[in-house]
Amino acid sequence: MKTDGKNVKWKSKEQREKENRRIRWIFLILFLLVLLGFGGMGYRVWKQYSKDLMQNQYDQLSNSSKILSESLETSMKEYEWDYEMLHNIEVMMQDEAGNYKIQNTDAFMQKMKRYLEEETTYVCDLFWQDENRNFINSLSGKVYADPVCFTETDQGVGIYQMEDDKDQKYLVLHYLEPSENQICMVVNEEAFYANLISSIKVGTNGYVMIKNSEGKIIMHPKGEQWGIDVIEGRKEMYPHLDLSSLEHMIEKQKEGGEGILEYDSYWWTMPNLPKVHKVSAYSSADLGGDFWVVSAVIDYDDMYLPIRQGFTRILFVMLGILLLIIILLIFVGRLVFDRQKSAAEIIYLRELNSLLEEVHQSEENIAHQERLQIMGTMTGGIAHEFNNFLTPIMGYAELLMMELPEDSEEYDSAHEIYEASEKAKDVVRQISTLSRKNVETVYKSIPAQKLMQRAVKMISSVCPPQVTVEEQMNLDHTWILGNTTQINQVLLNISVNAIHAIGKQKGTIRILARRVKRNSLSQELADKLRESWEDYVEIQIQDTGCGMNQETMKHIFDPFFTTKKGGEGTGLGLALAEQIMMSHKGYISVESKPGVGSTFYLYLPAMDTEQKIIVPTASGKYRIVIADDNAKVLKLLEKNFRKIGIEIITCRDVEKLKEYLKEAETDVLYIDETLEDGSGVEFCMSISGKYPQMKKIVMAAHITRELAEAKQHGIIEGYVEKPVSEVTLLDAVRQCEENV
Repeated sequence: MKTDGKNVKWKSKEQREKENRRIRWIFLILFLLVLLGFGGMGYRVWKQYSKDLMQNQYDQLSNSSKILSESLETSMKEYEWDYEMLHNIEVMMQDEAGNYKIQNTDAFMQKMKRYLEEETTYVCDLFWQDENRNFINSLSGKVYADPVCFTETDQGVGIYQMEDDKDQKYLVLHYLEPSENQICMVVNEEAFYANLISSIKVGTNGYVMIKNSEGKIIMHPKGEQWGIDVIEGRKEMYPHLDLSSLEHMIEKQKEGGEGILEYDSYWWTMPNLPKVHKVSAYSSADLGGDFWVVSAVIDYDDMYLPIRQGFTRILFVMLGILLLIIILLIFVGRLVFDRQKSAAEIIYLRELNSLLEEVHQSEENIAHQERLQIMGTMTGGIAHEFNNFLTPIMGYAELLMMELPEDSEEYDSAHEIYEASEKAKDVVRQISTLSRKNVETVYKSIPAQKLMQRAVKMISSVCPPQVTVEEQMNLDHTWILGNTTQINQVLLNISVNAIHAIGKQKGTIRILARRVKRNSLSQELADKLRESWEDYVEIQIQDTGCGMNQETMKHIFDPFFTTKKGGEGTGLGLALAEQIMMSHKGYISVESKPGVGSTFYLYLPAMDTEQKIIVPTASGKYRIVIADDNAKVLKLLEKNFRKIGIEIITCRDVEKLKEYLKEAETDVLYIDETLEDGSGVEFCMSISGKYPQMKKIVMAAHITRELAEAKQHGIIEGYVEKPVSEVTLLDAVRQCEENV
């Protein structure tokens, strides 16, 4: 046995080096793309991250200023109410002639002092002034001067700032209309600010200040700025400073309302007055015809730096991930280079070694196929055991239902057990069907019109009363090579899904079937159909159900994927339908829109008439041996060959196969590539030269390179792809004879 040297391809050292350089460039480009991707992603993440966190801090700062403005508004209204009460007491002390004159009686003074003793809202003193606004006297004995008007309310009350002889600041409330001996209320402004306003911490150096609607500073951490104009006053105090940005911000605040502004200013509380970029969240406190502005001021860096530090930590994590990806790429590249080196060595060895060495290299693949077969056998066995468990459960549940009254609670419980067992049985059946060993792989010619008519009757029988089935078929003189049970299962699975999609509403299932030319379909669809077939049977199953979105349609053919409620579906129906369509050399697709419905498209290869069986030689003298470890396949093939007058010999293991070949001369041997006790190609190699007249044909689930090379080197005469039928097997023999 010799290897045909001219068919063995191997690469020179220069070619391998060139290919290695190309791979290095590919990995370098991939690395740069990953780096750029990380950079772009990091930039986008940073922008969104900083934007969201800054907005969050803006909102918090704005809420703080709003709460403080509401608190200030409430406090000032309470002071107005208290002042009105005191003024009413004063009015009650008018003389008999109606003159507005304070009667400094002991009772009146006692009431004033008691009010001050009981007052807890920073009202600290009362004093009187004459009709020319001149100070007369106070309860505490203090003297108040230097009034600065802040606000005149709609109630006729003026709010002023005044100082005592110790330069301490006070808010003074009195009526705007002058009168003799008018009483004035004094509020301790510094205590009010220290306890209610300045205690609010805003960043590292931030603070809260209060201005009136004209821009005069009412309260500020810097005491010397109380009562001055926020712009003009500071220009007088600091003529060398640039206050243009601050001036723009103040103009916006004079408009009232609330908002957040960024501006450039100075830290007035620090000796060297450092310039800083600030953020001011302001809110207006309504004082009845006028307003005061509560402004929470914070250093922009106090908000921005923590965000940047947090993102820096995230960036380090991302860089760590990037480093891991780089290491992974290097590792993968190393594996690729090692693989290239190994591939070159394998090619070189294949040039020097015989075909037996090549077969030895494929042992791993053969073992993998054997493991898949074992898994299929195990799945079938497990399904069988589960059915054994479910049989008594269902039987005893039925007995209980027969013996119990239908309106009893025990009957309902037995009924629930029976229904759950039915669903479990259906799941076991579908899992068993997915097992390779349980899928029928022998096909025959089926009249398409008759098949569809029976399928429509079957679907109509399972439809509820509110669902109507409509049909339109034109498949005369059209045949399909396939398995009736499996095709019916596909149609039924799709129709049951359609019934569930319609639900309890009225709906329609339309089944359309026709014969189409492959080249008449769209290019995208035609590319998915086999070129060896010119005609296809197109089956459309349309429903008026709830429909599906694009994301759902991506997964409907995945095993165990379902949109039904728990216990109502297994997610195996459409997965099995796709598997069956692929085994029939067909194709399945779906179109759907939510709320409109769904349409499933099925395409199966079509034939003009029933496939004719042409026997190569006289049936009585033609000896055929078929070796396969699937008893069901062998039984069906034996039955179908007998119908056309050919007796075949079947066996399930290699030892019996050897005995059959020794007993009599065999014309054709069909052998499964994945027998339980060996490979079909290996067996053909072991008998090479013993039976020169016998045609050896391998049946395989997939055509592999080993099969093609085995045929090329004369180890086998041909191969056929599963599923098989008597037609495809005899066609393979004819092709072998034509190629001789």
